[in-house]
Amino acid sequence: MNRTRPMSTRALLAATMLLGAHAIAHAQHEGHHGHHGHGGVPEMDAEGRRLESYNQRHEMSAEQLAGLRAKIALYRGMTDREVEMNMNAMGPDYAWYISDPAVRGEVGVLILAHGVGENSDRMLKTSLEPVGAKRPAAIGFGMAMMDSVHLQAAVDDLVERGARTIILVDEGTTTAYNSLSRQWRYIFGMRDESTYLEVPRVSAEGVTFVKTGHFNDHPLITGILYDHAKEVSADPANELVILVGHGPEDIEDNVPDLEILSAHVERIKARGEFADVRMINLQDDALRPIRQSNVRQLRRWVQQGGRQGQRVIVVAVAAASHGVQNPIRDDLRGLEYTFADRGLSEHPKFVEWLQSIIDEAAAGIATAAN
Repeated sequence: MNRTRPMSTRALLAATMLLGAHAIAHAQHEGHHGHHGHGGVPEMDAEGRRLESYNQRHEMSAEQLAGLRAKIALYRGMTDREVEMNMNAMGPDYAWYISDPAVRGEVGVLILAHGVGENSDRMLKTSLEPVGAKRPAAIGFGMAMMDSVHLQAAVDDLVERGARTIILVDEGTTTAYNSLSRQWRYIFGMRDESTYLEVPRVSAEGVTFVKTGHFNDHPLITGILYDHAKEVSADPANELVILVGHGPEDIEDNVPDLEILSAHVERIKARGEFADVRMINLQDDALRPIRQSNVRQLRRWVQQGGRQGQRVIVVAVAAASHGVQNPIRDDLRGLEYTFADRGLSEHPKFVEWLQSIIDEAAAGIATAAN
């Protein structure tokens, strides 16, 4: 596995544009494409959503269950009922168009988000409305583990508003080192193998896809994490700050993911305000022994800080406000700490970060066109 740090948006632009063109050719060649005209997808409601219900239920065949177990190690130790319960506990897969229908442009934006539930998804959508005011924009919520029709519908909606190039912004994952990011790349033809089920690939004739995103080690993300810690801080010189993320399920991904995210720790440390700053991933979807080991480490840090007389601040590293925060609360039950539980998307710098990487990609597209 290549463990070098991801390149900048501009450095990746030429490669991803070629990959996007390849995706279109591949889909057209195989005749394996999504539901154009939004067949099988709910009609858009007054708010721009294509969604039947937030209580989406997956009805899985024996073949699908076998396929998921072949791809996801966690599911191999579960009964059929447990797999179904795990899948149904996730937020629904759906598209949410966030621009005014009058906004048109040759460059559209599709934001790929994990999704949590109605309240959290709405908060994210509201925070992203400034992006939709500038260019045609939509959000694809969900992990696309069993289907991709919502992503095809979002692409079709953007194309109807004039988009000939679509910037794919992965804001659902911290770095490229995780199965969800790879599933999205598979769906858009930028990777040969799926990480979940082999769902239909998105296609749009004559449209180029440009991939960007991930929080990575961007300074604006550091600024948000610092601000969230400061919001609940009382005596920085006597406080231990622990950044806690969802994390990828595989150890092989977790190591480079943490290597990249460690830049946030080092920048906050460099301010010289807090007694110490640390970072850990729960690896929420990992095999139970892996996750339990991370939880034990997190609890040890909190307990050690308390024994040393430090006030412990736990900061969630997540875009959404009601995702990884709930497991963190459960994992730290009975311990003394202060939780900075706000999602990154609640901070004004989040849209600033998002707009900066979109503008960088758009500038590269314009340069390439000329």
